[in-house]
Amino acid sequence: MANKILLEVHEAKPSFEENYLPPVAFNLKVRAGDCVIIEARDLEVASALADLCTGMVLLREGSVHFKGLDWFALKEPRLSALRGNIGRVFQRNGWMDMYSIAINILLPSLHHTNIDEEKLADQAMVLCHRFGLPGLPMDTPREATVIDLARAACVRALLGKPDLLILEYPAEGSSAELMSPLLEMLNTAQNRGVGILCFTRQLSLWDDYKERVTQWMRLQEKGLTSIRLG
Repeated sequence: MANKILLEVHEAKPSFEENYLPPVAFNLKVRAGDCVIIEARDLEVASALADLCTGMVLLREGSVHFKGLDWFALKEPRLSALRGNIGRVFQRNGWMDMYSIAINILLPSLHHTNIDEEKLADQAMVLCHRFGLPGLPMDTPREATVIDLARAACVRALLGKPDLLILEYPAEGSSAELMSPLLEMLNTAQNRGVGILCFTRQLSLWDDYKERVTQWMRLQEKGLTSIRLG
């Protein structure tokens, strides 16, 4: 449904135990087909906000809803099933080093969906090719190059056709050549009604995508604020 709110963060204040997020109220809405770009210089704070959006940060006030459901009103297995509708690129701690990258890519979707394993692998292969990988990488994350890990992270996030994408610095620290296939895939996802929330330190990376960005924001000590680009 067009303009349906996928993610709503309302006056959400993190608990005192959270080390990275400032103790201020966060407000954010991501609708179906939106692309929200957040400039965030502090990588730890950005990851903590992404965690908050996925119901992984305890709140002392406010609420976080995804697809109309309050994260903290849910229990397993429904909680994990709902998180299965979110594709995420992690900027840290996103890989299990004891497994191949291929298994890292497939496991989340295998855990959260009923898609046949062979069909899921075929879908992953198509995404790998689009991002410039020859196939599902069999190396471990420790053996892979930075650019190949960045490509694989995008494949994993998009696999299974999620409703919401949360991307932490998806093309930074790798290569500019990743941006072209990434923007192509994001454009397709938006047309399908996927909501996109992306953190970046370089707003200029998104110059070629300005027409599809619905909101620009900045994450600072005072929280989230809307910004206007000239």
